[in-house]
Amino acid sequence: MTTKTIRLTSAEVANSWHTYMYDSMVECVMTHFKRTAEDAEVKMIVEKLIQLVQKHLQALEKLFREEGMAKPDGFPVAKHVNIDAPKLFSDVFYLEYINQMTQFKISSHMTSIVMASRDDIQRLFTEFIQEAIELNASVRTVMKEKGVHIRPPYMEYPKKVDYVEKQSFLTGWLGRRRPLLAVEAAYLVMNSINNEIAKSTLIGFAQVTKDPDIRNFFIRGQRVTSDIIISIFDVLQENDIPASMTWDTVVNDSTVAPFSEQLMLFLIHTLSGLGIAMYGQALALTMRRDLAALYAAFVAKAGAYAEDGVNLMIERGWLEQPPHFLDRERLVKESN
Repeated sequence: MTTKTIRLTSAEVANSWHTYMYDSMVECVMTHFKRTAEDAEVKMIVEKLIQLVQKHLQALEKLFREEGMAKPDGFPVAKHVNIDAPKLFSDVFYLEYINQMTQFKISSHMTSIVMASRDDIQRLFTEFIQEAIELNASVRTVMKEKGVHIRPPYMEYPKKVDYVEKQSFLTGWLGRRRPLLAVEAAYLVMNSINNEIAKSTLIGFAQVTKDPDIRNFFIRGQRVTSDIIISIFDVLQENDIPASMTWDTVVNDSTVAPFSEQLMLFLIHTLSGLGIAMYGQALALTMRRDLAALYAAFVAKAGAYAEDGVNLMIERGWLEQPPHFLDRERLVKESN
């Protein structure tokens, strides 16, 4: 039996479908970025990402055809991008956004590789991840050259091996808190940066959205991200660790939407999911109880907010249903 006669597993179907949806969204966002980017190096990075996602979309469409699967609608550029819209965000935001999005692609493609059973699917996502790594390296190089790359905080190197002797290592609510571990500080800073980007995105989207319910949703998201940023800042400040810069100034004064409201809601839903995933990773590696409680609260806030965004999409008929198993109980009822 050859590999091609073996059907895709549910994991392979899900990861292929979600990658297609994500890349079709990215193509729309990059189309606006390409038209409005002012810096030549920034435009070059944007064009590279467009070429990358278009290549991936074509490969996935070929896979869907060969497997007899329905191709997702996704987000066609002609339907979801206002080509004539003025520039909404700065070139610096474009770079940081692409940096974050390529990091997400690396992480999600790695998951797709380890969940894949078929060799051809493993090869496909291995190619995807290699290209995402190369692009992420390119955007970081440009950011460093322009002095806008935010590095995690520096620290003293350990001089000797130590072992924890007291249970107070885990405490955080009462008494003197121990200094942050390197991994704890790294995730706090990363989550702060991610929320700064999300906050700027929400500010821009609230500025251009005409639907009052969607606008209020974006404004509420600004408050959620601001609260999380402040909470992280307080922990970092307590440990004399510098926090990330503010990104509010990267939003221009345009009031014309560059994207459809459907695309904007989906993009914010994606950022919310990315945030929840990062909080989960941080929670797994955190060894102070107060930080664990903080991340659990972040997950609850982001989860509730994401659910409200999904409800807005469902109410408007904008949520494309992911692949799912058959409802056997319903089929039995319909057959009678």
